[in-house]
Amino acid sequence: MMFDLSVYHIIFTAEAQTPLHLGAQAGAQLRGTLWKGLQEVACTDPSQATLPRHARHCPACYLMALEQGSARGKNPPRPFTIRPPLAVRAEEDRQYKLGERFQIGMVLVGDALALFPYLVHGLREAGRRGVGYGRGLFSLEDICSEDPLKNERRSLLHQGQVSMPTLAVDNSLIRAHTEALPDDFVQLRFLTPTQIMHKGTLLQYPEFAPIIARILERVQALVLHYTVDATSQRQWQSLHEVLMKSAERVRCVQDNTRWVEVRSGSRRNNYVHDISGFVGEVRYEGDLRPFLPWLLWGQSLHVGKNAVKGNGWYELVSTGQN
Repeated sequence: MMFDLSVYHIIFTAEAQTPLHLGAQAGAQLRGTLWKGLQEVACTDPSQATLPRHARHCPACYLMALEQGSARGKNPPRPFTIRPPLAVRAEEDRQYKLGERFQIGMVLVGDALALFPYLVHGLREAGRRGVGYGRGLFSLEDICSEDPLKNERRSLLHQGQVSMPTLAVDNSLIRAHTEALPDDFVQLRFLTPTQIMHKGTLLQYPEFAPIIARILERVQALVLHYTVDATSQRQWQSLHEVLMKSAERVRCVQDNTRWVEVRSGSRRNNYVHDISGFVGEVRYEGDLRPFLPWLLWGQSLHVGKNAVKGNGWYELVSTGQN
């Protein structure tokens, strides 16, 4: 299936200006601080954030606030994803000393690329406001555009001026990279907690078919809301039915994943959100050729719940042939 979707990977290199302490829920903490930073620099009326007529024209709310009942459906997925700095173990805190550098990843989808300058300003403001326990401060020292399939990076920051990203993951790149992959096995490494719902149940293990189903749903929703693609609902439904039948025949031959308990919350709003999930490596065998493009899309877009906070980030592991 062809559709006009482009995904932009951005890497921000930050430097701690005070001791900085992020929890295991670093993605959620960064998302919350970024939202506040964007409100400061790009939102004229935060009280209107959930109204579609406001969010359509507000850079901050278009990126980060859920639209209740937009013209294209309810609660569309956000067109960006945070990739938090990683720890050796997913449940460990991230702590940085004064002057220590760390990386924050962002993924922008489709026409959300136009809002990249606001994202830069919002993240700079977030660094000045502080993040994590004790509200540690940070500055942005470099910004890069990344092509994760070609392993290529280009700096976007030159003498204080920021240029727009040009490296993108799209259908042509996915198709070309698919040809270089083996078609009888695949190994995935889940870097952040991954929550997969299947028939109303939260899965404790990485079952292949539900993962493919959630990737398909996510790609379809992002294509619908953030491109001008005309792929019909019937085409997506037909593709889903065909792939789900084939997915049931793919075998999990090695599962080295584990479940990690992670919570995010807000003292101001007095709530706690469960963002637990499985992390680690899993290997599948079978006829993988039909699924390779979708696994590559999922590698860029994440899979499952709470993707905007960094959950569901995985990568295809390069391994030798059988």
